[in-house]
Amino acid sequence: MKNTIKLFGIIALVAVIGFAMVACEGDGNGGNGITGGEDPPKTTTVYVAGAYDTGSDLVACYWVNGIKQPDLSTVNSSANAITVAGSDVYVAGWYYNGSDIIACYWKNGSRTPLSTVESRAEAITVVGTDVYVAGWYYNGTDEAACYWVNGSRTPLSTVESRATAIAAVGSDVYVVGWYDNGTNNIACYWVDGIKQPDLSTVNSQANAIAVAGSDVYVAGWYAKGSDQIACYWKNGTKTDLSTNHSVAEAIAVVGSDVYVAGCDRLGMMGVACYWKNGTLTDLSPANSAANAITVAGSDVYVVGGYYSGSIHIACYWKNGTLTDLSTFESEATGIVVTVE
Repeated sequence: MKNTIKLFGIIALVAVIGFAMVACEGDGNGGNGITGGEDPPKTTTVYVAGAYDTGSDLVACYWVNGIKQPDLSTVNSSANAITVAGSDVYVAGWYYNGSDIIACYWKNGSRTPLSTVESRAEAITVVGTDVYVAGWYYNGTDEAACYWVNGSRTPLSTVESRATAIAAVGSDVYVVGWYDNGTNNIACYWVDGIKQPDLSTVNSQANAIAVAGSDVYVAGWYAKGSDQIACYWKNGTKTDLSTNHSVAEAIAVVGSDVYVAGCDRLGMMGVACYWKNGTLTDLSPANSAANAITVAGSDVYVVGGYYSGSIHIACYWKNGTLTDLSTFESEATGIVVTVE
């Protein structure tokens, strides 16, 4: 199997998924005591999921407006995705139970394990009272893609595979990832557990998904010679984002605009970046990578990390302006922005 791995604390042009969304609440000026038809001021809140190194363990956590909230675990763990529903904060990831890493999610800091075998949760979304989580579990032979709805697991493959992102639209569940065809990893997605036509015939990986009306957008990369090329697929049709060694990690669609975050090569280093309708914006500093993206109004938020000397620092960028989240070895993997 040809697999691509991202190790914590090492910037590489590889694939990791973070889940990002924007929630907008409030109905303007109904009963707000403001005259003249003016809307009340709105509050923007930035939630970021990730992990930091305590010196002995990697610990799952999340930040709100740059302030770290109470740790999600006291054992080795990581948070890979985040979403917000009303006043509730959901974070998906894994923790170490003493013998295996176990997929789980936390709701307002309270952990729900999703498996009793080796597993990992990579993405989360909440619709109404239903909690959808994508990831993988060990099926006795391979680490296989799956998703859970309210803790009930649906296997997506019997071979080595991963589920990296999830979207629930109406009665349909979309899950994106890859599977091993015996020669290469192949980018793909499933709808209601049924694999759709492969997105590529070469080594490739799908890392994020967005559904807009009847259109399905998937971000990832494919192999071209010795390089990985960042791309996205719209209804199966590929659009290259770079000619350099690069990767697309996350995608957001707002109206007719397509935003993709990832990493592109700048000289001999990788640099966090995003593309809007194919136009590249590099994010400083270099030796960095982006893991998730979301758009709130006219503001573009990208989350990831960069190296400061030998220390990898979790951060996010708002319209290109950097905000550090930690001074410790750390990583930021998912972002949600609420405006209410």
